[in-house]
Amino acid sequence: MMDNEETSQSLRSDDLLWGHPITAVTINSDDIDEWFKTIDIDELCKEEFTFSKCKTSQGVEENNNVDYNVVTDTVFNEFQHYLESLGPNQMLKSMLEVPWINVYEEHGFQDAHDHQGDKFSDFSWCYIHQAGDSHIVFKNRHASNSEVCLKEFLLAYGTSVDYVPPLKGKGTLYFFPSHIYHAVSPNLSNNPRITLSGNIRIKGTDIKRIDDTVVADTVSVS
Repeated sequence: MMDNEETSQSLRSDDLLWGHPITAVTINSDDIDEWFKTIDIDELCKEEFTFSKCKTSQGVEENNNVDYNVVTDTVFNEFQHYLESLGPNQMLKSMLEVPWINVYEEHGFQDAHDHQGDKFSDFSWCYIHQAGDSHIVFKNRHASNSEVCLKEFLLAYGTSVDYVPPLKGKGTLYFFPSHIYHAVSPNLSNNPRITLSGNIRIKGTDIKRIDDTVVADTVSVS
């Protein structure tokens, strides 16, 4: 059950930061909560990320045997709304890669990184199962020293260096391009932060969209 602070949040935020779309949406967590009851997190999350302090199931052999269908079905449906907002000019195929679980105990954090090395993924997602006292931070890798200084004095530069979405409680689902730098702030609570993350690849088809209709390209076979 969400606390008062979480229920007072708006259900969605769509931002265009540094030319890149970052979306946060609050979804019903009931099905994923029930799914988590079937997962032995302590057994599954064994690895420690480099330059971070969090346990993960990424890279653990047993992770490939986890049935993530309840999670990926939800993520897939929400991702279609996100993709639609970006104005596709043709029908696209979305391919979700195997997700993983991250656990941040007290003072746990994750350093800035991107997902470009993960099988050349196009988009990434993160779902907040338990928030702890921590949040995701998106970072502008092209920010200049001048922007860092100006942020201290000018509100217009507030998101020129980094950005924390207004939605960050339990049930929040983020979508963002895989090349965007992001980090996780240290968890200041003794309640763990638990998240699900994954990558998505998209592929074009020969079916073009014209004014909300679809037209199949004629393919000549020689």
